[in-house]
Amino acid sequence: MQRVDPMIGVAAAALIVVATAACSTAPRTALEAAASVTGVPETATIAASYPPPPERAEIPPPASSPQALWRSGYWTWNGVKYVWMRGHYVQRPSPTANWIPGYWEQRPEGWIRIEGQWIS
Repeated sequence: MQRVDPMIGVAAAALIVVATAACSTAPRTALEAAASVTGVPETATIAASYPPPPERAEIPPPASSPQALWRSGYWTWNGVKYVWMRGHYVQRPSPTANWIPGYWEQRPEGWIRIEGQWIS
């Protein structure tokens, strides 16, 4: 059996998304539509056909500074399979900013990753 490069699947899915968006007669973008429903813009993503695996337990190392905030690891979809993105420290954009983690949501088109965001 011949193995297909996973990036071909990603490129094909991206092409489908672009072609579908180009054919749309809606006056606003998908991001604007999502923001009008949830109040929060979403990033464009490829839908996974099945749910992500359970989250992995991670023990954060000591923080490098008081402004460092641990961003937990998460599963991402590469167009073929889920890939674990390890947690890491990030610097707060302001002293009062807090990170709201992303999550996976099931929709009619499949499982979609809603990215995390900073709030003040």
